[in-house]
Amino acid sequence: MLQESEEQLIESAKTGNAAAFERLLRNTERQMLAVAAGFAHTPDDANDIYQDAMLAAFRALPDFKLEARFSTWLHRIVVNTALSNRRKLKRSWQKLAAAQTEYEQQETYVENRSPEACTLDQELNRQINRAMRRLTDTERMAFVLCNQQGFKIREAAEIMSSSESSVKVLLFRARNKLKEMLADYH
Repeated sequence: MLQESEEQLIESAKTGNAAAFERLLRNTERQMLAVAAGFAHTPDDANDIYQDAMLAAFRALPDFKLEARFSTWLHRIVVNTALSNRRKLKRSWQKLAAAQTEYEQQETYVENRSPEACTLDQELNRQINRAMRRLTDTERMAFVLCNQQGFKIREAAEIMSSSESSVKVLLFRARNKLKEMLADYH
């Protein structure tokens, strides 16, 4: 069986072919989930953002023009969905802390590290998450895309529908804020 090109899969998915759409998502699923996780409070929230974004993308696919890369278009939808969901979410940060602590305890067990090292790592992760929550949405978006996802400034600007210089300013601000807030952990 011959493998279909991305363009063929897009055209097929535009007609409502869900299987073609699923094949399109296979290459980007982990990356899209990671982007969603960068904006979510809990792993469940990240999954909700991802699912909402994929549904929105499937519905918007008939309007997709092949002028942009599919992955860039999909990133933009995930980011916009994350920001929209973030405004709606009313879950407490305590749920995040509990989920994170549970995850870290499982991770600690698997890694078999000293209790002191694990405690220090847990505290640092809590402080990083606290600092990330203090960034503006756009600062966090630029930071997540460029520093956690490895996008170039040009690509982040395209995803954020912004100029490269704006992304550079946002990154500068985010890094300075994080540096200041995490100075005790340097």
